[in-house]
Amino acid sequence: MTSAFSNLILENPKIYSNSISSQESRLFPYYAGYAKSFAETALNTIDAAKDAVVLDPWNGSGTTTLAAAKLGYRAIGCDLNPVMVLVAKAGVLIKSEVPSLLSLAKAIVNAGEWTDPAAHDPLDVWLIPSSSQIVRGIETEINRAFVCQENYTSLLGVDALATVSSLASFFYVALFRATRQLLTDFVPSNPTWVKAPEPQNRKRPNARTLCAAFVKEVELLSDRLLTHDSQELLPQVQQGNSEKLSLPDGSIDVVITSPPYCTRIDYAVATSIELAVLRASVEDFSIIRRSLMGTSTVPATAMKVDQRWGSICEDFLHRLYDHSSKASKTYYFKNHLQYFDSLSKSLAQLARVVKPGGKCILVVQDSFYKDVHNDVPGIAAQMARQRGFGLSVKHDFVTGKSMAGINSKARKYLSNRSTTESVLCFVRN
Repeated sequence: MTSAFSNLILENPKIYSNSISSQESRLFPYYAGYAKSFAETALNTIDAAKDAVVLDPWNGSGTTTLAAAKLGYRAIGCDLNPVMVLVAKAGVLIKSEVPSLLSLAKAIVNAGEWTDPAAHDPLDVWLIPSSSQIVRGIETEINRAFVCQENYTSLLGVDALATVSSLASFFYVALFRATRQLLTDFVPSNPTWVKAPEPQNRKRPNARTLCAAFVKEVELLSDRLLTHDSQELLPQVQQGNSEKLSLPDGSIDVVITSPPYCTRIDYAVATSIELAVLRASVEDFSIIRRSLMGTSTVPATAMKVDQRWGSICEDFLHRLYDHSSKASKTYYFKNHLQYFDSLSKSLAQLARVVKPGGKCILVVQDSFYKDVHNDVPGIAAQMARQRGFGLSVKHDFVTGKSMAGINSKARKYLSNRSTTESVLCFVRN
C-alpha cells in the first residue's frame, strides 16, 4: 500500500445476511451497505487524528457513523430517506436511557388512543383500517412523548429530522420493525421490494398483537445499542443530498461510504412500509422516490453525457444505447445517465468538503446491463480523479451473489454472473 494507507486493513465489505451474528447486531433489515466490521477495521487502521471528522454522504442505516462514534471520532452522516435518518440515529443512545426503554414502551402502548380509523391512512395498503389505526395510535404517542407534546410533528422534513432525538428514533425503529414483521407475507424474495395485496388480503392484527409486537421489538433492540456517556459523542445524522452537502469547504478528514448500486434498486419502495408509518402520502412518497440516487424513475428528457464522467463511462453508455434489447435507447439510457450525473455531482461535493490530504474510501459495486459490463468502480475512479482525488489503493472482493441473480430473465444474457465490490482508497490532492 502507499504511505497514505500503509497501515490500512480492508476486510470484505459484504454483509452476509444469513450470518447469525450479522442478524443479531443489526437494528434494521436494510439491504444496502457494508459490514460493520469493515467500517470499524478501516477506521481503526486508517491513521486518522483523534479529532478527525468522519463523513458518510450516503449514510443509510448508519454503519459508518456508528463505527466512528464507537471509536470516539466526530461523525456526520447524510441520507435523503427520512426512514434511514431515524434508523441511523436510533443506533446510539445515552447509557442512562437504556434501562428505561422497556418501561417506556409499555407506557406508550398503554397511553395509545385507538380512535376511529382515519380515511386513507398510508398503512391501509397492507392493513385493514382498524389495524392501521392501532399502529397510528402507537406512532402518535411516540411523537407526542418524544418529539412534540403540543402538536403532531411530521418527521418527513429536514428541520424535524435535524432535531429529533436518538430516543425518539429508537422507538420509531421499534415500530418500523414490528409493523414490517407483521407484513412479511408482502415482502418477496427480492428484499428491496414490497407487494401491495388485494384489499381482501390485507392483514388484520388486533391491538393486543400489535402492542405486543412493538414491546417485543423494544426489548430485542435494547441489547443491540451503542451507548455513550455524553451527548457530545453522538453522531450528527441529518437528512441531506450527497449532491448538495451543507458542510463547509475543507471540513472533513475522512470519508467512508458506498454510493447506491447502479442496478435500479428502488430504495424508496424498499422502505415503503416505514414511510407509511411516518404518514408519507402518495405525493410525499413520489418526491422521496424520485430524489434518491439509483432510483428506477427517469426524467422525461435525457440529459447530456458529461466528458468529465470519463472514457469508461462514455464507452459503457455508447454500448448500452446501441444494445438491441427493448428500451435501451430510451428508459435504460436515461436511467443510467441520471445515475452517473448524480455520482459525478456527489464526488464534486466530496472534493469540496474533504481537506487537502484527507482520505476517502468508497465501496463500489460493478453491474451489468444485459451482457454489457458496467465498470462502476472504474468509472468512479476516473470521476474522482477529475475532481482532485488520487487513487492510492484498489482492492476487489468478488462474489457470486447479486440482485441480478434474483431475476431469472437476466440469465438469458449471462448464465454465470458474478459481481465485484471494489474498495477504492483516495487521497485529496
